[in-house]
Amino acid sequence: MELDLGTVSASRLFAMYTSNLVWSLFLTSTALHAVALITSPVQAVYKWVRRQSSDSDTPIPYICAVIGSALWLRYSIFLRDTKLILLQTYAVSMQLFFVVALIFYRTKRRKLIRLMTGIAAAMSLLFLYIDNLNDEDGKEFTGRIASGAQIAGSLVCPYLIYKAITSKCIDFVPLAPVVFTWVMELHAIVYSIGIDDFYMLLANVIFFCMDGSLLSMFFVYPTEKKKKNLKSPIPTVM
Repeated sequence: MELDLGTVSASRLFAMYTSNLVWSLFLTSTALHAVALITSPVQAVYKWVRRQSSDSDTPIPYICAVIGSALWLRYSIFLRDTKLILLQTYAVSMQLFFVVALIFYRTKRRKLIRLMTGIAAAMSLLFLYIDNLNDEDGKEFTGRIASGAQIAGSLVCPYLIYKAITSKCIDFVPLAPVVFTWVMELHAIVYSIGIDDFYMLLANVIFFCMDGSLLSMFFVYPTEKKKKNLKSPIPTVM
């Protein structure tokens, strides 16, 4: 549906919004949950600033998020879906900020910097190859890569579950992003069905199940390790 900016009015916008009220409310809910999910790692950044260290947090989820969002951004450009383009642009911007903050507060950051440099180079070459494809082939190829990357990224959940089981604690990943991801994936599944997109549907269903399994760990293990009280022995007089 094309919108003539010269004839936009509050009443017309309201009429457009209410013409399919259920879908419009769902899209509003999806946008709010997406923004909350993307912004939620701010609590981790606050923790890093307070502790002056990000060593306790694994960089894997943040790196996977940047790669996945960048690929979905390119895919949304092929779809010409303005809503997805705006959302994924915001996601990439915020996730890059989180990665930079993670590196800044890392004690040993050289290895992580080399890793991110390699990823950036590989992504640049991939997007260069995609730009040389025609629209239909580019859309199909990017959809497969984006879907595969999200599915591969969801495999971090079994790793984090294993880490929680072995350490008897789940203090290495914040609760809020896990919760928001699970709720957001549910919205994404419905949206994928609504726009009839197979690649988005497949990736989001698998991620929904994986993230749900990780979420259950917060009901099993504590989010902070118990501090051991080391009492100094009381000297005795012989």
